Amino acid sequence: MKRIRELRKAKGMSQISLSIKLNVSQKMISAYENGKSEPSVSMLMELAKIFDTSVDYIIGYTDIRQPIDTTAQQTISANECELLNIFRALPKKEKTLALGVLMGINASHNRNI
Repeated sequence: MKRIRELRKAKGMSQISLSIKLNVSQKMISAYENGKSEPSVSMLMELAKIFDTSVDYIIGYTDIRQPIDTTAQQTISANECELLNIFRALPKKEKTLALGVLMGINASHNRNI
């Protein structure tokens, strides 16, 4: 359940603020994050809503942070999943910069073919 901690911190939330949103104690959030207790399916669904991710990502079934079409998910490599997650976490300005870099690399590669 380390992903709950990672998602909470990435969103800038404390255990207390997450516990208030979920209507549970801070100790319960700590227990989830430390693997001493496992959230119910309904709790996992609430966590997925709060963190804008899938239950599969929270439980470690997939490395794709945001839900995408199952067919597309099956065609994406682990490296592509990691790049997609990194890209999605970037602010808008950095996304534009990253796209520019990739387009430049692609154009250079195509000239050399």
